[in-house]
Amino acid sequence: MKKSLALICLLLLCACMAGNANARKHHHHAHKAKNRSARLVLPEPSSSHLYPVSDIASPDSVVQFAQTLLGTPYRAASSNPEYGFDCSGFVTYVFKSFNINVPRSSSEYYNAGEKINLEDTRPGDIIMFTGTKSHHPHSIGHVGIVCCNEDGEIKFIHSTSGKEKGVTITQMNDLYKRRFVRVVRLLKANDAILASR
Repeated sequence: MKKSLALICLLLLCACMAGNANARKHHHHAHKAKNRSARLVLPEPSSSHLYPVSDIASPDSVVQFAQTLLGTPYRAASSNPEYGFDCSGFVTYVFKSFNINVPRSSSEYYNAGEKINLEDTRPGDIIMFTGTKSHHPHSIGHVGIVCCNEDGEIKFIHSTSGKEKGVTITQMNDLYKRRFVRVVRLLKANDAILASR
């Protein structure tokens, strides 16, 4: 009888310990997921009037000009097509070619122009992502120019340090969807297109 009672107590003790361990594990995973979404470091709000929406250029002309730079090699900290571009250097070069004032740093695009929902993005809008695991994983670290949004299939042109090593057009795949931060609009003509829908 004593052995049976001791065995029952031992089983109850093991069950309680396993329940506590499982609860701690669940709490740890929930806390980890919550922290992952809260870890994105965003830039301080700036004066949005520094980079207002512009009516100087049409979205088509901006995208067409950007496409003339396809194949330009990637080069860190450069906005010169003779040497190559980093991502923000490419976007800066394209927009400044139309005399549109834009930031030089990818994170500064967060407060430029006007915020647009991803499903409403149009060619010429700026799309932002977090950096890669090894480079700015918790802050904006990559930008590109949307070149099409057909039936929710978004493609953007950008200068990447990835396997393409330069200016290329990429479809918004699962990797970029996970890294997506925001779209901003700098071209006023896109507002007129959206309003006419």
